[in-house]
Amino acid sequence: MRRPSSVAPDRTGTHHQPIMIDDDDDDYMNTNMYNMITIDDKEGNPYDTITIEDDNIDDDDVEFISERTPVTDNDARWGAPQSSSPASTPKRRPKRPFVVYEPRTKPIVNTAFLEAHWVSDKHCVVPGLTVELRIDPSAPFKCGDFLRIESIFEDLDTKNVYLRGILFRRARTLEGMLPKKLNEVYQVLQHNLGDSRPIHTQSLHDVPVNLATGIRGLRHTNALFPQNSFRTFEDMTGRNPAFAQANAGLTCRWKRVFQYTNATDLMTGYPHVQSLERLTDAECDEGLAIPDFMLRRAVSEVDSDLSVVDLTAEEAASKDAKGLADILGQMGKMRISDLRADSAFTFADFFCGAGGVSVGAKMSGFKILYAVDHDKDACSTYRLNFPGTQVFEESIHDNLTCRKQNNAHVRCCHMSTVCKTVSTAYTVRGKNHDANEATLFCISDILRKATPMVATLEQTFGALNKGKKQIFNDFVWQFTSMNYSVKWAVHTLSEYGVPQARKRLIMLGACPGHPLPDFPLPTHSPSPANPVVGLRPSVTIADALQPIRHNTPNHNPGNLDPKDFLPYSPHQLVRGCITTSGGLNNWHYSGKRHYTEREFACFQTFPLDHVFIGNRTSVVQQIGNAVPPAFSSKLYASIRKCFEEVDEEDRERVAPIDLTHDDDDVDVDIEQMMKDERVVMDLT
Repeated sequence: MRRPSSVAPDRTGTHHQPIMIDDDDDDYMNTNMYNMITIDDKEGNPYDTITIEDDNIDDDDVEFISERTPVTDNDARWGAPQSSSPASTPKRRPKRPFVVYEPRTKPIVNTAFLEAHWVSDKHCVVPGLTVELRIDPSAPFKCGDFLRIESIFEDLDTKNVYLRGILFRRARTLEGMLPKKLNEVYQVLQHNLGDSRPIHTQSLHDVPVNLATGIRGLRHTNALFPQNSFRTFEDMTGRNPAFAQANAGLTCRWKRVFQYTNATDLMTGYPHVQSLERLTDAECDEGLAIPDFMLRRAVSEVDSDLSVVDLTAEEAASKDAKGLADILGQMGKMRISDLRADSAFTFADFFCGAGGVSVGAKMSGFKILYAVDHDKDACSTYRLNFPGTQVFEESIHDNLTCRKQNNAHVRCCHMSTVCKTVSTAYTVRGKNHDANEATLFCISDILRKATPMVATLEQTFGALNKGKKQIFNDFVWQFTSMNYSVKWAVHTLSEYGVPQARKRLIMLGACPGHPLPDFPLPTHSPSPANPVVGLRPSVTIADALQPIRHNTPNHNPGNLDPKDFLPYSPHQLVRGCITTSGGLNNWHYSGKRHYTEREFACFQTFPLDHVFIGNRTSVVQQIGNAVPPAFSSKLYASIRKCFEEVDEEDRERVAPIDLTHDDDDVDVDIEQMMKDERVVMDLT
């Protein structure tokens, strides 16, 4: 059920001509680091005075009526008169020291809950309001920039009053994970899987009432920026960005979720999964929501105009958002027969290599429409094993800028951008360093071309290292700037039936209106030495090699030079990961030779009928670059399950309509149905 809006219900104004503020820049390379919820943003940037065209929009003075006197959200500080524009350079906020963990809520022992609390003779806080918090480095708990009050209580022993609620922080505190927009905020949520309470309850924080410095208006919406922000509701004529920052309404479109496996991980600050997710239509304020169905259907209608790659990233993202908004406006006046569901499980593989990801996607029921890679041997291997798939043997830049495709849109796509430059093993710049690094920044362009409902990205876990933080944050930004929700986690592949303790960073992106699929749960024990009750035994070297026969393709042990290495037991995981050179110390367990190409392929869980083209060096490189199909099949099975659940939900939401008369004059006012929370689609 939607929450009532914190904006006055009789507020008037146009939503179609937003007022843009000069501070709405996306300088994500020069923002401040966000560390869990302890590091606070710096507010010391100079601002130039600007003049904003008056579009006759009322200001956003939301009144909260109490018994004594109304409290308006334009009061910058308790008891202070309405101020003029503040100085152009606000004081710099102090940084809080990092705190690993501390309880977020106080135990309810000897307390009394309050309906309201007067902080002065004229000002009162009540549940439902949003307050701005002053930063207190000495406070023994974490706090954010804003708190949406859920309840108020008094500790009867100390007589201290606390506000309990959900934290919100400015988008700029994420060091470029979100586009930096003035007064755009996100929720901070923390979820311990070992805690049965709802995530909302787990995420509540208790804050002393004396940290609250003023009331702020806050809107929850899933509309695209800048809709439903202060730019479309409030008259900022003659005000500079610093004034808007201190007084104008806040808008929340995102939530930052930290997911922990157990209480130990929570206390030590090690989330297993992290995500930045767009709000759903059910989480929006009344009157500020777009049905999720409409959002995700609009994405597939966006024209894949890749001329935008010649623009800056910010200009391209802005153009995409405008195109999506235009399509949403058109969909509001479409007929039933024009709203068809995207039910086909189509797939595209960018940086496809030998096809490890595509094997898993095909096993999960996806139809591979096309694949892209610049390596000649890898493309030959791919064509041989996927005869019905169109393979583009070209650089990703050429594919995005020069290739015109009629079938570019797919429901799901994968990106395995070159990982050498972010690998922990990469210490010396190679001759192709710049070209390899450039592939890391094409994610948004791929999303723009393929317009997928869900996208996946695979990278080395070294991308999360401190020295690569800005590159990783840009990975996230490339999703969020396109309005895609994104989640990420490091997976140990031995837990999914791969006979090696390889760790990979997997990112999932979901278009506006589409839920993020779940990561697959582990199916195997992490190693033979550490069996886990309820999971299958680890796949060992012996298990992986057992199916090979003497006539299996790419298996010619007689062509290898004899060796005299130290033998070892095959009843263990592969010693080291399979890399583009085969991996360190990865000789045959007998000690008499190296492994064959087929044996390396079995360690990467390729099926025996997957044939590789090229010399030994090329084939081993193709195998080492691949995502093991044993993992990718489980990943895409989870994604397909999510698609099926969304399709079923859409079918259940369809209102029964008589389509026996195939009459072109039968029109449906989708815009009105959006208001009535009904969505109609043609299932014929």
